[in-house]
Amino acid sequence: MTLLPICSFIIVNYNGLRHTKDCLKSLQKLAYPEQLIDLIVIDNCSADDSVTSLRELFPKVQIFVNSANNFAKALNFGISEAKGQYICFLNNDATLDRHWLEILIKRLENDKKVGAASGKLLFKDGRINSAGIQQLPNYYWQDVGFGEKDAGQYDTEREVEGLCWAAVLFRRECLEDVGPIDEDFVMYFEDVEFAKRCHKRGWKMLYTPAAIAHHEYRGSSKGSKLTEYFCNRNRFLYLAKHEPLQLVKAIHTSDFFSNKQYDLLFESLFVAIKKLLDYQKPEIVAAVVPQLAEKLAVIYSRSKIDRILPRLQVVRGDRKMSIAIYDHGLHFIGGGQKYVATAASLLQNEFDITFITNKPVAVSDLESWYGLNLSGCKIKLIPLEFYEKRAMQCIDSSIIADDMENPFDEIAKESKNYDIFVNANQLEKVKPLSPISVFFCHFPNTFRNSHFAVDDYTFIIANSQFTIKWLDKRWNLQPTFLLYPPVEMAIAKVPKEKIILAVGQFEAGGTKKQIELIEAFRSLLTNYPVELQGWRLILAGSSVPKNPYLKTVQNLVKEDARAIELQVNAELDEIKSLYARSSIFWHACGLGEVNPQRFEHFGMATVEAMQNSCAPIAFCGGGQPEIVEHGRSGFLFNSVEQLCQYSHQLIVNPDLLAELQASAQQRSQNFRLAPFEKKVKSFFEIIHQEYATIRLPNPADIAQMLDRP
Repeated sequence: MTLLPICSFIIVNYNGLRHTKDCLKSLQKLAYPEQLIDLIVIDNCSADDSVTSLRELFPKVQIFVNSANNFAKALNFGISEAKGQYICFLNNDATLDRHWLEILIKRLENDKKVGAASGKLLFKDGRINSAGIQQLPNYYWQDVGFGEKDAGQYDTEREVEGLCWAAVLFRRECLEDVGPIDEDFVMYFEDVEFAKRCHKRGWKMLYTPAAIAHHEYRGSSKGSKLTEYFCNRNRFLYLAKHEPLQLVKAIHTSDFFSNKQYDLLFESLFVAIKKLLDYQKPEIVAAVVPQLAEKLAVIYSRSKIDRILPRLQVVRGDRKMSIAIYDHGLHFIGGGQKYVATAASLLQNEFDITFITNKPVAVSDLESWYGLNLSGCKIKLIPLEFYEKRAMQCIDSSIIADDMENPFDEIAKESKNYDIFVNANQLEKVKPLSPISVFFCHFPNTFRNSHFAVDDYTFIIANSQFTIKWLDKRWNLQPTFLLYPPVEMAIAKVPKEKIILAVGQFEAGGTKKQIELIEAFRSLLTNYPVELQGWRLILAGSSVPKNPYLKTVQNLVKEDARAIELQVNAELDEIKSLYARSSIFWHACGLGEVNPQRFEHFGMATVEAMQNSCAPIAFCGGGQPEIVEHGRSGFLFNSVEQLCQYSHQLIVNPDLLAELQASAQQRSQNFRLAPFEKKVKSFFEIIHQEYATIRLPNPADIAQMLDRP
């Protein structure tokens, strides 16, 4: 050689300041011109102040910080920054003899077909660490001569299948021709995989024994368990990429299988199948995947195996994550239905959303009822034979006894077809069979009973502190978090009229207490005829056909037709107009009740009224005290007498009425769409990231799983 080439050294550091200092000091002693040595340290997110210390000790060394603790990624980063015609990968726990570099560069310069070369790698005690890498049966690999006493048995130069990357010198042209190091391997086996690609491209790997390096074995990767994990995991990746027809056979010869570490086996095969899809032709994939499924069916449930390919479609970006939202009462207008429909409207651009219902209802109905855009959503109708035979409009789960078949198994079977299954209306008998499941609980209406399945859900979300209390009391469960319903009902202000408004379903059981409200208003009319002059009570809400409770209410109203008005199944615009024009809002759900499920579990209608500057007078129970601050933003009552008292107080005191109307409007801002949207989007984004990204267990988790018997 007449003109010596520049050589770049790439050293990866992770909390290894002591080793890296010794490594860099050994490079200062190389018999090679200092100006032709390009030193690069890539730090893998160390927490031991390595970067600061190394910059002070070695000011001429280029030091970069990697974005993740990924050895393969760090090497690619280093290659992109390297200036040399030759590039050395050097472990930070390795040191080089004085003539190591000049020996290998001379060899590479003399044979342009050699892509990489390395010498004899010794342990600190002089035993052999590696004299090249060779393949063993079942696609395991080992360092040639590992642990042997060095007696000259490996003193002959030869081509090898691969080289240990603790100290290896590459020709830049080889690295550029073969392509980036596969970062999915993270660390270990990446050298074997790259050597395979080198051979495919016609590059030779050369072992040159005269070049001596010393290695403190595993000094830079503390803990053999981490090494075991990646070596076993990455063997599957290697096979999926280069020997796909051997992948199935490799399961029973893997350490994960032998040691019954089935969690690690499944995660490793999941990543390997992704690699298979990414690199193999469709006909290879079609041949291998069914064989894998058959083999895995001996170990795992069929549902877990069936979801592998659908999840990988999401991981690879071939489709959006799918969400099924089941609501057995979707065909009714209600606050709980609006609650989850609003969530769907916020998520429909990022997820593929299907509403599952037991009774006919259209997306256009939901949009009309709740003023939402749900154009990205679909509806799937699944009639339940049990309820259809009985011509029941209400899907009541409480009538299913212990000795009866579970009619909701039809919904459970359907849930398997989605990435996320959302039980939107606390129907406790639906067992989720999707990978991820969310149980929206507006209230635990039953006790633990036959076919109880809530324990099987991944997440539970509650709509109020009241619901959280009863979740604990009835089911001994805690929610993942509290999510107050979103309320966006404020419209342009219009002059207030002498209207007391109540909004709620005309339920067959009379839980919204319309009859009691009529009696209260009649009492006011009787006791304060002058003060109540011109005031009206308007009862608005939805109803099913042939509703006997509504019929009773209608008959009562006939006696006071001028002062009391019904608005049944009114359009949304009319409801908005009523909120805008009304001065006082009544809500009596829970009055006289003992059973907590007959209370208002939150009170969306109350918030809607408050947003439109109605002064609320609500029953002091359920979720209403979380909304109305007694005496500040409204009143809370415990009896019809108190309801009349507070109402009269506001009617005769316009200043107090105006004050509470303003305070109610201000208080209602806490329950608007913005905080709901933030929580919903953040929650589902976390789910998406966990599901659609292949994440590695952290070292502690890996060690724990490897320790399991």
